[in-house]
Order: sequence, then structure tokens, then C-alpha cells
Amino acid sequence: MSRAFMKESEPEDLRCPGCGGPGEEVGRPTLEAQLAPEALAVFKSEAHYCADPACGVGYFGAWGASVPREKLRSTAYPKNPDGPICPCFGLTAAEVTADAAAGRKDRVKALLERARGPEARCAEKSPDGRCCAALVSRLFRESFPSP
Repeated sequence: MSRAFMKESEPEDLRCPGCGGPGEEVGRPTLEAQLAPEALAVFKSEAHYCADPACGVGYFGAWGASVPREKLRSTAYPKNPDGPICPCFGLTAAEVTADAAAGRKDRVKALLERARGPEARCAEKSPDGRCCAALVSRLFRESFPSP
């Protein structure tokens, strides 16, 4: 039978070898900013970031490639619960929840403005390569006292 008529198997989603979680796909600029050249060399193609705070894996990829969290140049929330939720501007999750509990919106509002501006360097400073705005907004809303 010709291979032209055979269904190819679906590629499996990559899972973290440490915790089994799906991880977040990261781009090459993020990997280059977060890893030393020798650690970067293990990734020939795509890589994923494991945000699970209990997991010892930082990045993982195809064919069993992985780098432990200790090899990352920086850590951030939620991988490091005490680390910055916004690596670009240094705001922590504890500060976001304290502001929400106090009904203070000014600092979060200012951060969200800055995150949209040219000062933000999410791809380089954030281990997952993503902007913090959605995470900060959600944490603030969830921590804001109900009337």
C-alpha cells in the first residue's frame, strides 16, 4: 500500500519531564536571554517553559532535552512565588494582592500602561517570554475585596 493513503499519527504534545505539565512554548530570543550558551545548545528547535513552582525543570523540549530551573538567569512568579510577577518592572505578586486588598488601583494601572510601552522587554526578561499584563490583571481582580 502506498504511504500517500496512510494517515500519519498526530504529534504528541510535549510534556514536562519533571511534572508532566504542558509548559508554555517560548521563542529563541527568550531562551537566548535566559540561558548560558552551553545550556541553550540542548535546544535544536522549540522549547517550553515549565511554570510549576514544585518542578525542578526550567525549560524542556523534544527528544528529552531539558534544563533545570537553577540554570535560568532569572525566575519569576509563579515558578518562584516570591519572584517578580513583572520581571520588566519588578512588581511582585504580594504587592499586587496587597494593593487589591487595600483597594489601591494606581500601581497596577501604572504597570499595565508601562507594560504596553517601549520599556517592556518581556521576551528577554520574562522566563516564559510573555507580557505580565493578563496575569497581573487576573490576580488583582481575584484579590480585590467583594462589596
